[in-house]
Amino acid sequence: MEWHRLLSSDRLRRPNAVAQKGRSPFQQDIDRITFSAAFRRLAHKTQVHPLSPNDHVHTRLTHSIEVASVGRSLGTVVGTEIAERLKDPNISADIFGHVVQAACLAHDIGNPPFGHSGEYAIRSWFNRAEANHVSFTKESSGMRLEDFRRFEGNAQGFRILTQLENYRWDGGLQLTHAVLGAFTKYPTASIVISPEACDYPGAKKVGFFGSEQSYFTEIADKLDLKRRDQSEPSWSRHPLAFLVEAADDICYAIVDIEDGYELGYLHFREARDVLAAIAGDRAELSSSMEEREQIAKLRAVAIGQLVDECSAVFLDNESSVLAGEFSSEIVDLTKFATDLGRAKALAADKLYNSERKIKLEIAGAEIIGGLLDIFSEVVTDLTNADFDRSKLSARSQRLARLMDISLGPVEDSYQALLCVTDFVSGMTDRYAVETYRTLKGIAL
Repeated sequence: MEWHRLLSSDRLRRPNAVAQKGRSPFQQDIDRITFSAAFRRLAHKTQVHPLSPNDHVHTRLTHSIEVASVGRSLGTVVGTEIAERLKDPNISADIFGHVVQAACLAHDIGNPPFGHSGEYAIRSWFNRAEANHVSFTKESSGMRLEDFRRFEGNAQGFRILTQLENYRWDGGLQLTHAVLGAFTKYPTASIVISPEACDYPGAKKVGFFGSEQSYFTEIADKLDLKRRDQSEPSWSRHPLAFLVEAADDICYAIVDIEDGYELGYLHFREARDVLAAIAGDRAELSSSMEEREQIAKLRAVAIGQLVDECSAVFLDNESSVLAGEFSSEIVDLTKFATDLGRAKALAADKLYNSERKIKLEIAGAEIIGGLLDIFSEVVTDLTNADFDRSKLSARSQRLARLMDISLGPVEDSYQALLCVTDFVSGMTDRYAVETYRTLKGIAL
């Protein structure tokens, strides 16, 4: 793989797009993502703590903005050295920074309500539906079935960016190939996934559904991504996807500690000690600083340290990354890997398993399963009516109207089910709760 192709500014399904004066195509991508409806909905989607009453705690929106900030720093630091070496007037440090920033900004755009527990709930529903011999799962096989059984927020995010936002069914936001390539941390289809048999980080989750495979193939061909299997839809990552992953790892490992302290799950000393191990001597704390200010300072310095370390690791392994042979997560190769492991372990023990969080995640799974039960009735009805919408029952017509434009081009049960998952996974936490309670007659 070569940088001049990997940084392609050509747009998906819009090859003749003209660049705007004063803004690079990658800056335009940042703006397109920022002003999208799907990005805006992240303000009311769970990062770690569902429906938190504390306004200081991160949502998916604030998390995504912070990851984008860290990603821009990583990209710019790495890009400065690479651009200086290449001496190509069309390649600059800013291009690297903006590509990574845009990809980071969108990295969680496909996450369903209630965080990762929402993903598990959708997967569980489809596996349960299959076990119960629901008619529409019988008609699907191979990738079409695995797309649902292995539902992934990453793949849903790719679908949003390339299908659902703006130019629906024709490239979506029509972002640049470079940004879409960097966004796709898992350039592998659901039919290929075998986490237990693969140590390559880019093949451990689903990166795109079968409905968007042609879009990713276009991107991979344009960027000249390396095929990992000539007979299967699986590619090596875009090199900058490693920086997107690193930015995400840095933020959730460090910021979760700050959130844990803010919510009272972690004592001041617990949070201070784990952050100070990474911040080191760079963090100058004064006796006049309040505890919250000390934690904020340590968090900021720790992130800065990790940006420097991750940038160095990437540059040290650049040739291996470009060859598609690099198979580690960048943060795992930094000198702070053990300290980050401690931070994650502390968060898992004190935050992820808190009583309130567990109860809300269980409730969230019930809500998502209940919503899928209700709206899948439309799919069953469509299947029985040979996909003639005029023959839908009165109830299914009302449910389809609630889904509004989410019920897109539907010619078979696979496409109809995609519309249902588009609708349910696109909900915010509060809207999912409100819709479920209303449709169940719990609250009117």
